[in-house]
Amino acid sequence: MKNSVRREEKDVFDAYLAKNHLKRSDQREAILDTFLRSDRHLSVDDLLQLVQRRRPDIGRTTIYRTLKLLQAAGLAQELALDGESRFERDYKREHHDHFICKSCGAIFEFTSPEIERLQDEIAADIGFAIEGHRHQIYGFCRSCTARSSRPEARR
Repeated sequence: MKNSVRREEKDVFDAYLAKNHLKRSDQREAILDTFLRSDRHLSVDDLLQLVQRRRPDIGRTTIYRTLKLLQAAGLAQELALDGESRFERDYKREHHDHFICKSCGAIFEFTSPEIERLQDEIAADIGFAIEGHRHQIYGFCRSCTARSSRPEARR
């Protein structure tokens, strides 16, 4: 299934490039392939490090521009997390929200039909037509909470 979705995402990107009279390049292909293989929420620098393992000739500007193309093609979503943009795959993904650790930066995705239902109820009560939303909840993950509650090692 993963490979067929990845193939479909590549086809969507190729169609977007063709429709917009943009060329398909080896660099864009390498960036797309690396992005699609990652399960993480990647910053431009994260993706640059991953891409440069195979293609050291690709620079930060090319990564950034390609991520913007992926967004425009509906394949990536940009998340502004504590002042840093991160990108995640967005093609045929179910809606989800995020917990973000303020200490280590870990990002945890979650879905909650209960939260969605409450939002819809509240919106209906006030006559609000929801077009979309993002929940980004900041706090501290289990590891960071455990680490901060440990007594300091004695010297």
